[in-house]
Amino acid sequence: MKTFFILRLSWRNIWRNKVRSGVILGAIAIGLLAGTYLSALMSGWVLGTVNSDINNFMSHVQIHDTAFVANSDINAVFQKTTVQERIARSGIEATLACRLKMNGMLASANNAIGIAVKGIDRDEEMKTTTLYRQIPDSLGAFFPDDARLPIFISGKTADKLKVRVKSKIIFTFQDSRGDMQSLAFRVCGIFKTTNGMFDESTAFVRYADIFPTTGLPDGAAHEAAVLFSGLEASDALTPKIRELFPDMKVDDWTEMSPTLAMNMAFMDMMTLIFTGIFLFALSFGIVNTMLMAVLERSRELDMLGAIGMSRRKVFSMIMFETLLLTFIGSIAGIILALAFLAPSVHSGLDLTPLMGEDFVDWGFGSVIYPVVNIKMFLQTIALVFAAGILSAVYPAKKALGDRRKALGNRRKALGDRRKALVGSV
Repeated sequence: MKTFFILRLSWRNIWRNKVRSGVILGAIAIGLLAGTYLSALMSGWVLGTVNSDINNFMSHVQIHDTAFVANSDINAVFQKTTVQERIARSGIEATLACRLKMNGMLASANNAIGIAVKGIDRDEEMKTTTLYRQIPDSLGAFFPDDARLPIFISGKTADKLKVRVKSKIIFTFQDSRGDMQSLAFRVCGIFKTTNGMFDESTAFVRYADIFPTTGLPDGAAHEAAVLFSGLEASDALTPKIRELFPDMKVDDWTEMSPTLAMNMAFMDMMTLIFTGIFLFALSFGIVNTMLMAVLERSRELDMLGAIGMSRRKVFSMIMFETLLLTFIGSIAGIILALAFLAPSVHSGLDLTPLMGEDFVDWGFGSVIYPVVNIKMFLQTIALVFAAGILSAVYPAKKALGDRRKALGNRRKALGDRRKALVGSV
């Protein structure tokens, strides 16, 4: 009952100066809005880039022969059926695509570039990656059935070679015997992903078209890409894949792209740091507001003490005032954050007008889809309340100190009056 009375008194004290309370509420709401919006953008940026790269070309796990990883030896192969049968017998739910991978020279009538060409099976690839969806309008198709010796290249490669759909290009590489081989392909499609480095370095041809010229044994492959249902499944199933292939090099997406893994690991920490900076600045406003409220009510606090309110209850009253301000400001900030985030959660926030292709050149998507989750809100609200509580401690102690000083002065005045009365008698 006493606690309820103090809480009710604190609520009334807040609205005694509506302008001042409104200003601090607005500051808390804007601080929470900024922290939440920044957290959602950073989470969406990193998570979106990770999922995009995994779905477009990396997959969750890649399997290679150890010698191929060491020096890209074309003879360092494994049998496709061996990998397929081991994963099928294990009962692991995943899709699999086996590929050839040759480094060589891709040349047109205008230019020549070094590139890695992967020989793929179209149906396997469409189940394992979403690369076939990354074709802009009117830029071909993903290995149509009627195409003869098709090659699938990126927009960056097409620009360097100055070619377009149906243009003829020559791929030259060294086969398993060390002899040079050249094949003439025609561009069937031009893709564009959010990873510019991958686009510049990779092209695709059909496995059946390039295999006869490699000199490799039947059913050979250099790379097996394994895709699970999501990142959580990848964390759980990757150790099992490693157990299935102890004699081979098994890399998960964190090992294939350490930069993305680092960004993913530090995402939560960076979010808390930036949100903490906002709230640290906000705490000065809370301290100033509560200190003004305390100094203006010094006589009132003395009166409350005179009628029996203990120092602990005075301290609790001021802390409740701060917590109520923080709570109301947090609710307003959450509502504002949801209102600002709602339009871009599905449509995305395109940073291309500001950054151009800089993000893509470094392997990050330029369109960000903010990620909103309960954990993010709880962390931000916890930081807001921590800032509010810490900001209220000094004003509350100041109020108790002033009250103690006032009581001391009153006792001294009463003592002086008593001495004066005794002297007069």
